[in-house]
Amino acid sequence: MCLFFASIFFTINSQPLSATEPAIKLNLPTQQEALPFFETVEQAEARSEDYNIAIDEADEAQAHCVSESECDKLSLYETDLGYAKTAHINKNGLDMFDILGGPAYSPEGGIMAAIGGLYSFKTDRNQAELQRSSVSLFGVGSKTDGGLGYGIRSKQNLFFDDNAIRYTGHFLLANQSENFWGIGQDAGQQREPSDDTLLDKLSLTYSANLDFKNAYGFYVGPAIRIKYFEPDQNTLPPSAIEDENFQAFKDKPLSVGLGFSVNYDSRDVTVNAWQGQYLNFEYINYNPAFGSDNQYEKVLLDHRYYLNFNPGRVLAFYNAFQWSTGDVPYYDMPTLGGQSSLRGIYQGRYRDYSTIEHTLEYRHTFLRVNGDLSAHGMTLWAGIGSIAGTDTDLYQELLYSYGIGYRYELQPRMNVRLDFGLSKDGNGFYLTFTEAF
Repeated sequence: MCLFFASIFFTINSQPLSATEPAIKLNLPTQQEALPFFETVEQAEARSEDYNIAIDEADEAQAHCVSESECDKLSLYETDLGYAKTAHINKNGLDMFDILGGPAYSPEGGIMAAIGGLYSFKTDRNQAELQRSSVSLFGVGSKTDGGLGYGIRSKQNLFFDDNAIRYTGHFLLANQSENFWGIGQDAGQQREPSDDTLLDKLSLTYSANLDFKNAYGFYVGPAIRIKYFEPDQNTLPPSAIEDENFQAFKDKPLSVGLGFSVNYDSRDVTVNAWQGQYLNFEYINYNPAFGSDNQYEKVLLDHRYYLNFNPGRVLAFYNAFQWSTGDVPYYDMPTLGGQSSLRGIYQGRYRDYSTIEHTLEYRHTFLRVNGDLSAHGMTLWAGIGSIAGTDTDLYQELLYSYGIGYRYELQPRMNVRLDFGLSKDGNGFYLTFTEAF
């Protein structure tokens, strides 16, 4: 299946331009190592305004330059000022807000009109090593074979106390159609997406982890998972009617789980690591005592490793094992596919009691003429995965995906991600914030 994608994105910078200040300030530092840290927010914001004025004046000056070489110098200077301003904001812990919007397409959401915002900040600007916290919010209107739909999704990554405390949250609300194949590898392969697999539903997902770093360097903390999935009982497709698990849980839409995670994290930046590794164990218990309609358990073992072998050249390895037991409803079974797992496979096409996957990704950031890293980059990846039920084993049948992506650094170490993934079952475009892993 060939899928076509068009995306137009725009950014609204958190600092407005001004025409009332003095002309170009040629003495503003443009080298990152020369940027000062200001004692107060007011001083730092004033310097940001200086950069805005200089950028504006450099842009105006290009309309009046008398030679091509002069225009080139002004253009390069304007670019240097832009990068220096971003580095200044990052070093001084100032807030940043950007908006991304445009048409998009994904296998799960169909044709979409999406608009979203990314807000990043430091919870304590005086802590130099503290990672920037970020909150993203996306609103999507979609058109699938089942009609119009909408979705709202948000991610939160918050860091406190020199990274010793962190909160990770994910929220998703969707009222739209999606394809449902059933449980197991055979179910995912026996039908092509059509009216026989199209399911109308209302769903809500909320997950959150609060981690505390202990004296041994490990993060430990509680986790909560909430999943609500209500199918339209009047328009069930054959794939749902024929699936025993779906019939058993179609009237039990709410799953609530509590648990914990233990992880070791040496990544330099959580949302876009260039070096280090992340090893995570997570256990969640879903129980009627918590208000859940269903009783089951889930385990996640997740390992990520990042090798930075040259400035702007990173190899990223991702390995994940998911396991579940008990009365696991179809809507919360481990799955493969989507924007973060084997991109190019429809998320949920392959679901069962356990999954495993391995992905290798090469991330390349392009250099500017002065040798510094630019805001533009690309990725190449390939991955394999497998699902298994209670009577089958992992790796009996392999799934795969591979693809290419474009990256634009919208904020310091926070990228807009545009990926095109391919698999034997189809293709998919994905537009979102931050890396897949």
